[in-house]
Amino acid sequence: MYQPKVMPRSAKYGSNYWNTEGPKVDMREVILYSDLEFDNWVFVESDSNVETYCEQYPEISYVYEGVLHTSVFDMWIRKHDGSEIYREVKYEAELNDNDLRNERTLRQIAAQRAYCIENNFTYEIVTEKMLRRSHQELENRLKIISFIKNNQKPIAADDVVVAMKMFDNPTQENKLLREYVDNYVNRFSFK
Repeated sequence: MYQPKVMPRSAKYGSNYWNTEGPKVDMREVILYSDLEFDNWVFVESDSNVETYCEQYPEISYVYEGVLHTSVFDMWIRKHDGSEIYREVKYEAELNDNDLRNERTLRQIAAQRAYCIENNFTYEIVTEKMLRRSHQELENRLKIISFIKNNQKPIAADDVVVAMKMFDNPTQENKLLREYVDNYVNRFSFK
């Protein structure tokens, strides 16, 4: 599978450095370079429609004003239906084209968008407004990931049934948890 581009920890990258293991990438170490990238990872890792992903991938080259530049997408995602998404994670303030400090970011987004159009890929930008719309949802998604990490291959169906009973309360958050656990259970055969 794809390998992420490892960025050096510096003032620009890694000021809020996260590393974890990703169940959807065979428990490989996943390195994230901001709190917002971590929140994005939580949503991707807990989305039952996502088959796999690779953070900090791919790296592309583009020419701007006669100078060669590179850009790395924050995440490549493949869903179970085979569709692929190339994703950039940004704070809303970084997308303001009236702020001269955003010139590099906006140039990067333009290059990524052009690359995706040229190659017929789906491109999306995800912001904190999308990822942090509900603190409770984010916390519940972290619980889903914890459950999956601690129960990679359940030995008996009873273990999963007990876990699913935790989610019997029909709130929106518990419906999300139940959907994910149901999807997880369907991946295994139980005796």
